[in-house]
Amino acid sequence: MQHVTLLTLALTLIATICLAKSPYQSVLQHSRIRGRQHGPNVCAMQKIQGTDKKYFTNCKQWYHRKICGKPTVISYECCPGYEKLPGEKGCPAALPLVNIYNTLGVVGAATTKMYSERAQLREEIEGPGSFTFFAPSNQAWAALPNEILDALVSNVNIELLNALHYHMVNRRLTSEDLKHGSAFPSMYQDFNVHIHHYPNGIVTVNCARLVKTDQHATNGIVHVVDRVITAVTNDVHTFIDTDDDLETLRTAVAAAGLTQMLESDGHYTVFAPTNEAFEKIPPEMLNRILGDPVALKDLLNYHILKNMQCAESITSGTPLETLQGTVLEVGCDGSDMTLNGKAIIQKKDQLGTNGVVHYINELLIPDSDKESLCIENSCIVAHDKIGRFGSMFTVDKVLTPPMGTIMDVLKADNRFSLLVGAIQTAGLTELMNQAGPHTVFAPTNDAFSALPKADLNKLMGNPKELASVLKYHMAKEILVSGGVGSHTRLKPLQGDKLELNMWRKERNQTVYINKVPVVEADLMATNGVVHAVGAIIKPLPPKVDREQADAPVSSMRTDSRIGVKNDDLFQKVRKSLSSRTMSRVQ
Repeated sequence: MQHVTLLTLALTLIATICLAKSPYQSVLQHSRIRGRQHGPNVCAMQKIQGTDKKYFTNCKQWYHRKICGKPTVISYECCPGYEKLPGEKGCPAALPLVNIYNTLGVVGAATTKMYSERAQLREEIEGPGSFTFFAPSNQAWAALPNEILDALVSNVNIELLNALHYHMVNRRLTSEDLKHGSAFPSMYQDFNVHIHHYPNGIVTVNCARLVKTDQHATNGIVHVVDRVITAVTNDVHTFIDTDDDLETLRTAVAAAGLTQMLESDGHYTVFAPTNEAFEKIPPEMLNRILGDPVALKDLLNYHILKNMQCAESITSGTPLETLQGTVLEVGCDGSDMTLNGKAIIQKKDQLGTNGVVHYINELLIPDSDKESLCIENSCIVAHDKIGRFGSMFTVDKVLTPPMGTIMDVLKADNRFSLLVGAIQTAGLTELMNQAGPHTVFAPTNDAFSALPKADLNKLMGNPKELASVLKYHMAKEILVSGGVGSHTRLKPLQGDKLELNMWRKERNQTVYINKVPVVEADLMATNGVVHAVGAIIKPLPPKVDREQADAPVSSMRTDSRIGVKNDDLFQKVRKSLSSRTMSRVQ
């Protein structure tokens, strides 16, 4: 019987949470469940120690007892819209339903109430209507810089009144109406307020967090926010275009052709490197990046998220996808916002009409501009983890052991029967059995069959010409797919460079060589690697504007890499029992 009761209780709790309509409501329901033992309408809150910041608790935070890496303490408070009664347990009474002006005084927004009276807004928010008031908390007003506060209170009939009207919407909006990415015209010249409702239950208006929601009034509703918000009139590109601290970034954005995108509609997050961040890069390397539109666009897209992330939306490390197709870990350490674990953000939440800008003092280097360390077919994607008895590396795929020489790999796969015959005719069999390293872009039977029959017969009948064509598909070094970036070059055994790039769509990615797609990558051999291609690879048309177009791979390694991210990591792998290591060629 006891088991049945526990099962019923568990199903009830699950159903209660699942019935919640929004992430915020889900977190609120969880806080209600945790506070239920203290009486009706009690919510469990987590407060970061040493601060005034409180959060409704989700399941993960409840057990970890941490927010932004800092310990929290649990407190139990009345859920929104309820209050205590003397001598009774919990919060059994609903807050009295009064007008917005009087509601401000009982929900922690007494300063907003005072300023509303000074600005002669009282009559409006006491009278008839249906308003939403995003009311700054008492702490929000206290945190406002003195010069801004002085400017507001010195001109209460215009500046202060306009500021307060910008916190108001001329309709009732509950937390359920505050959808992610929505915008509503304020009562100050119809300038929009911008809403974001995040999966962790946090809701923001112009990047200010709603700390108390759904405080109903006779003439509307009050949501208490943790900062005073200001009108947003410019797009994110305007910040870049007008701030002298972002002069180098402005040049880079224009050179990469990203200006139009950053002026268009969207919900972007831009981690904007300051001039100081660019100055930390050696001048010759910076000039190379700025002079290569492909590498530059790749670099800048790594600084832009597809979705808007206000600083207050982050409570723990979260992987977020960039426009470049890879992820950044956006997290927090106390009051600091972090990127890939580093507190490099100087200025947060510069809000635009199409996104938000965070200033950073260090350039973020995508993997395509770094050295990659690969073991067999897998490349290391995360720092080593040191344990008591050794180190652990995270790799991007399961290691595949080599299955004989390159020639053995080709002979064992029926897709390459024509290629095997061509290699034998061209006298390259011994080369494909020799110690490597080799990289072979192996045309399948379909690739040969796609050639006109007369051309194929002519090619197969001329061993010298055939050898030249096949050697253009081979390189005297090893490159696995994990080592291919957005702009990678390889020197073939014969002919000009091969240009490789990685094309990403959602979770899928494809390697291209001279615009020919790889149909299967990383067939490992004891002396190299084979990549199956569905067409015969041909040289690309010459591009006179490509820098280092004819440079050998060996010299390009020195010039084109940003640098080794962690030398200790490389040394550890080099000293390991792995048969060989492979590094990305740019």
